[in-house]
Amino acid sequence: MRRGMTRIMSIYGTGRRASINLVLAAMLVLAPVNAHADSFQDGLTRLAEIFGSIHHLRNICGANDGPLWRNKMIDMMNAAELTPPERKKIITHFNDAYYSARTRYPDCSNDAARKANQLFDEGYSLAKRLSSDRKSSASLF
Repeated sequence: MRRGMTRIMSIYGTGRRASINLVLAAMLVLAPVNAHADSFQDGLTRLAEIFGSIHHLRNICGANDGPLWRNKMIDMMNAAELTPPERKKIITHFNDAYYSARTRYPDCSNDAARKANQLFDEGYSLAKRLSSDRKSSASLF
């Protein structure tokens, strides 16, 4: 089954290449921004959920990322200079999404691989949007 999942997930690559593409896009949005703070925070919250789900899904489908997604989430929280309550919220959403994905997808399947691909697409689009919002906000100052 893992060979088939590798084929489905191959459009994003495996291992570090796939994660780097999404994480680098997301890292563009992480500098603190005063304007659109709620939208930015909501975006970070959703990215945390995406990363938590992907952390589980890629591991069960043979990507062998290990703690990569958790570590990238920590890096992103540090880059965003979140307050302790904001960090707690982000961590909670990451963990909730991880456990939800683990319950829904205990083993690698075509559905699990498709869900991982869908989450990559959503994460990439979200990171682009937040990055665009950040650039627009930065030009206002």
